[in-house]
Amino acid sequence: RTGTLFACQREGVIPDVLCLGKGIAGGVAMGAAAFGPRVGALPPGSHGSTFGGNPLACAAARATLETLLDHELPNRAAALGAHALERLAPLVGGAAREVRGRGLMVGVELRTKVAPVLAALLERRVVALPAGRNVLRLLPPLVIEEEEWDVVLDRVVEVLS
Repeated sequence: RTGTLFACQREGVIPDVLCLGKGIAGGVAMGAAAFGPRVGALPPGSHGSTFGGNPLACAAARATLETLLDHELPNRAAALGAHALERLAPLVGGAAREVRGRGLMVGVELRTKVAPVLAALLERRVVALPAGRNVLRLLPPLVIEEEEWDVVLDRVVEVLS
């Protein structure tokens, strides 16, 4: 959702260890760790995993990564996120203190508590979550259609205007 395959890429960071989980296998339970050049290869038998070597999880992870890359979903998330920030920016100075985000991870810091906003959005068939007491968190799926995303953004602007 951040607009790059891994969030560290956006910051130009090369981690020593990159922990991957949850979405790596598209919903199939799997965890993985990638080791950077400073760590190097681990000796055989020095690392174990609850899900290690599971052929189903590995096939699911491969299919997930191929889909992400073949359909350029990180680039798409970056573009849709930039569109959202542009659409929501006029709220700053009014109901919002700040609009921020990385790709399709968008937060709107409100001047008031977020709970009433969440309720109003739910009445308009938009499911959103809080991030603390006063931040509206929008985390749509990577495959959201542009038209659907615009409906969500229209309704957020409507509620906060």
